[in-house]
Amino acid sequence: MKRLCGLLILMIAGASQLVAAQGTPAAQAGDVSLKTTFVPLGPQANAVLIEPATLNNKSGIALLITHPERINNFNYFVGQELPKYGYRAMMLNYYGKEDSYYEFLQPIAAAIKALRAIPGVERVVLAGHSSGGAELSSYQDVAENGPAACQGVERIYKCASNGLDGLPKADGIMLLDANTGAPEKTLALNPAVNEHRPRQVDSALDLYDPRNGYDVATRSATYSAEFLSKFFTAQGAKANRVIDAALERLRKIEQGDGEYLDDEPFVVAGAGVNASGARPETADIRLMSRTRAPHPLLKADGSTKVQAITRIASPQGQPYQNRLSQISLDRTVRHYLSFRALRVTPDYRMTEDNVLGVQWRSTANSMQGNLEGIRVPTLIMAASCSSELVLLEIGYNRAAAKDKEFIGVEGANHFFRPCKPEYGDTYKRAFDYMDGWLSKPGRFQVR
Repeated sequence: MKRLCGLLILMIAGASQLVAAQGTPAAQAGDVSLKTTFVPLGPQANAVLIEPATLNNKSGIALLITHPERINNFNYFVGQELPKYGYRAMMLNYYGKEDSYYEFLQPIAAAIKALRAIPGVERVVLAGHSSGGAELSSYQDVAENGPAACQGVERIYKCASNGLDGLPKADGIMLLDANTGAPEKTLALNPAVNEHRPRQVDSALDLYDPRNGYDVATRSATYSAEFLSKFFTAQGAKANRVIDAALERLRKIEQGDGEYLDDEPFVVAGAGVNASGARPETADIRLMSRTRAPHPLLKADGSTKVQAITRIASPQGQPYQNRLSQISLDRTVRHYLSFRALRVTPDYRMTEDNVLGVQWRSTANSMQGNLEGIRVPTLIMAASCSSELVLLEIGYNRAAAKDKEFIGVEGANHFFRPCKPEYGDTYKRAFDYMDGWLSKPGRFQVR
């Protein structure tokens, strides 16, 4: 307790006073009384710890939750819900520049150390939802494998080795409808937009041109195999071309020949903000529509059935008049290379159940690549109404852990709420399953 007190813990009146994480629903008050504690973690990070007021045998397992992009994680729904089952949960905020993806490593390490300093905490499990999945899996990859995990020849933007030996490892990881990071940014690049002249659009590659199979009225599409082949070839070529341009500018910066000493503005025309942008599967829902293999699916009737899981989706292409509204991304050279750059090969393409031709470990911001280096117990949970389904299965297939599970939640959206009323209480089914996974005898042995 002395180490924890040394963190200058301050009590906060209650979770209801905290700001909800961006895009997440605040958990409703339950029957379990919870205690919330503020935990300073240094000049650029802090956290809140939520735990049951009355501890039980599950309280020896502590969850760590965080999310990049400078959102406020202090009321993140995962961290609000799991303590109702008896677990402790820490939600981490980082306030740094986010110029480099490796900035997250030390704050996460500090949070794990703080959790392990709490009397009674015996296991720490990372719980990554949405973009937090790539962030936390990147940390665990480096913690398990050292700096070599982020210095390989395939890595576009390499980490420095200082301070990365001996990072505290987590005991498990849960990836909860996790956003896969840079892969989704690459899938959103618009090859129809000239990267030097944003107003210049190649109609032969325009997803939203009716001549290519787009229905303006329904915002849906049925693209031909010929069009998709041209589109993905051009998209992959653009992804690599932009990376090469950024690397050349970084080389000049590091040699002292850049416009600035340490970094430079970097504008990418035709790049969607966040994961939006020119994604054909939003309009042509045949793409990325199902898993390749059968997996357990938590059904609306309360049963669990092993089957190929189908994405529940309706077409959501851009309105035609808005199709070029997000035509440029304004970042810096280092940020782009670290957060968004992903190498692809000439056979790069998207199918109904896969994404081919991707060098998954070319970036730290890739859940799929990170999972290749993670050997602790791993749970991957996919919401069947979300767009992450196929990408999550790819991560599961690449995961190194011997103890790994893939579970689907029928009718759940990205936040595990029902996408239609007939799917019932998807939220409870999802969290009940997490509880069962965490408390399985022998997985995280606690006294």
